[in-house]
Amino acid sequence: MFSRRNFIFGVCNGVFYTTGMAFTSATVALPWYVSQLTQSNVLIGILPALQLGGWALPQLLLINFMLHRPRRLKYYRRGAAVRSSCWALLVVVVLIVPERAEIVLPALIVLTALASLCGGFTGLAFFDVVGRIVPRRQLSTFFSLRNFFGGIGILAAGVVVRQVIERSAGSLDLVWLLFLLTWVFTSAGYLSFSCVKEPEDPPMLPKRTMGQDLRRIRVIVSRNAPFRTYLIIRILTMLSFVAMPFYVVYGARVLELPAAVVASSAVAFTAGVIGSNIVWGWLGARGGGWLLLVVMTLVSVVPPVLSLATQMLTVAHVAPVLIGWLFLALFVFIGAVTGGQEITFSVLAIEVSPVEERIIYLGFTNTLIGILFLLTPLGGLLADLVSFEALFGVAGVAALAATILAVAAQRRFARPRAELSDTAVAVEADGA
Repeated sequence: MFSRRNFIFGVCNGVFYTTGMAFTSATVALPWYVSQLTQSNVLIGILPALQLGGWALPQLLLINFMLHRPRRLKYYRRGAAVRSSCWALLVVVVLIVPERAEIVLPALIVLTALASLCGGFTGLAFFDVVGRIVPRRQLSTFFSLRNFFGGIGILAAGVVVRQVIERSAGSLDLVWLLFLLTWVFTSAGYLSFSCVKEPEDPPMLPKRTMGQDLRRIRVIVSRNAPFRTYLIIRILTMLSFVAMPFYVVYGARVLELPAAVVASSAVAFTAGVIGSNIVWGWLGARGGGWLLLVVMTLVSVVPPVLSLATQMLTVAHVAPVLIGWLFLALFVFIGAVTGGQEITFSVLAIEVSPVEERIIYLGFTNTLIGILFLLTPLGGLLADLVSFEALFGVAGVAALAATILAVAAQRRFARPRAELSDTAVAVEADGA
């Protein structure tokens, strides 16, 4: 039965969580802070990889465990308690020794990894409970409200991040505020969803061994051409993603942009996320996931191209003001790609997977993507050993290859518009 109370708590969960994570975002704030502590691009890449991908790593192993537990919200609450505690400890560390890299970096790595891995429990429980408390016809409204108000929260967080970065030119004493706000808002998000009243026990499915699941996955990948293509394009997209944490570092170190411009990248990123949501929703409603994929992969080519263009203009001694505006435009496109990926891959995950086996499709995909997120430090290694330009070149080639495959897939697999009318968006993210 539809419960307005559950619906409201679920929306509040998304708004608070999204806002909280924006204060220590993996695209701007976190890479910037770590770059103040170390010159190693490998270390700069590790934390965004853990933050964004750690939650997905254990999901394939957790599917059977969660499927055979009659009450699943309690696992969300337990995981949320651990995650909130990790952020609280990070607040203390950054407050006491914000510039002691030998203490802060290990704490960031260990606590971020623990919080993210616990997201495997919270993520699976979240989607299971949402599927039982929100009617299918209300799903798009549910996630749209989370994204809309969460976007406003991200914008507000971006303004705070900008102020902290600008005022941290000679000292990192204010950085603790970003971690405190992340802890406060994410904890409010965890609490909101913990207040949801879980409906009756879900249907219990026959137990399967891990070996049976793996054999079934092998058959699915070999026989389901749309799903196989979807996976290949996601892998290429992840290869282009390895450059994402390094654009802000590139602007500060290589382009030597003023602190105010680098700080403004957080606001530009948010503007890209919010502004593009209207376009992604419009495209998805009219052309489905495959059309979304074509446009999203095409847009993902722009950031590496713009980054290389700014370097060429710098060498040509073009006015710094123009370079600064191009740098901010780069982050607008990064924001657009980030928002587009969330919607695109969510819609496609539904379109390429049958209802009866969707959990195994999603569990395998999320675990694979979690592993691929760990490639991000390799992007830092490439930047260390060769150059940032080489890293952005690899990202651009991967994005272009993904675009070519997406165009071919759209022509081959796209369904008629009439078949897309009942497609719901199940956001494939931690969301908890």
